[in-house]
Amino acid sequence: MAKQDDIIQKLAQTQEERLLLARVLEKADICRERCYPTYTRFLDLHEAELARRLLEAVGENGRFWGGYDGAERTILAFLPDWMEEIPQEGEDCPLAAIRCLRHKSDELTHRDYLGSLMGLGLRRDGIGDILVGDHGADLIVTRELAPYLLMNYGRAGRKRLEVSEISLAALMIPEEKVSYIRDTVASMRLDAVTAAMFRLPRAKAADAVRAGRVFLNQMECLRPDREVAVHDRITLRGMGRGEVDGILGESKKGRIMVSLKRFG
Repeated sequence: MAKQDDIIQKLAQTQEERLLLARVLEKADICRERCYPTYTRFLDLHEAELARRLLEAVGENGRFWGGYDGAERTILAFLPDWMEEIPQEGEDCPLAAIRCLRHKSDELTHRDYLGSLMGLGLRRDGIGDILVGDHGADLIVTRELAPYLLMNYGRAGRKRLEVSEISLAALMIPEEKVSYIRDTVASMRLDAVTAAMFRLPRAKAADAVRAGRVFLNQMECLRPDREVAVHDRITLRGMGRGEVDGILGESKKGRIMVSLKRFG
């Protein structure tokens, strides 16, 4: 126990992070001792990376899942030996999907849906990804939250919504809009590529990396000098996501010419 406490103290920077990691270990212990599945609430990318490091340090196994492949917000599941997979349908499934249909003439953004959900007094960690599309939005939530939303959620701002539960298999995952950027970088360091991708001064990109706001392939990376490669994905919290599309050669000035994809 003392060893685990030491690991938590080393990984966590705030009291909130220490409580999060303690809850993760508690879920793992309950699963192991009582032989039934346990699940955390939704984790953002930073929280998930902290949990990954903790599990690696203490030798625990867990599975991150957000309702569909590529989900940004995920729960962490601990499964007993008799279970091979996380249940993905029915009452045993830890997640539920809520479809919110809007009127065709209404325009609603991710912020509109999230703001209206928070206006109900809900905790953010009960809500996973919000998939906004032409129909409205599909919400991924913890199983216990679904009945409340079906009874109480019917508006985003002043816009009416028609709300129903759907299966996770029926989620409408929006096709990401992609814009292409061609630029030159001095090297394939994470700070240099992040600066080019998000049109930032390199110093600001480096500061964002050191502050834990940049994720490489969905894992937090605190090293501005980390080398990135083609097909690596970079997420900058608050600004979006992108991918290294290709290396096009070297410019006359000796800089590396890169093609980058920016999503959203």
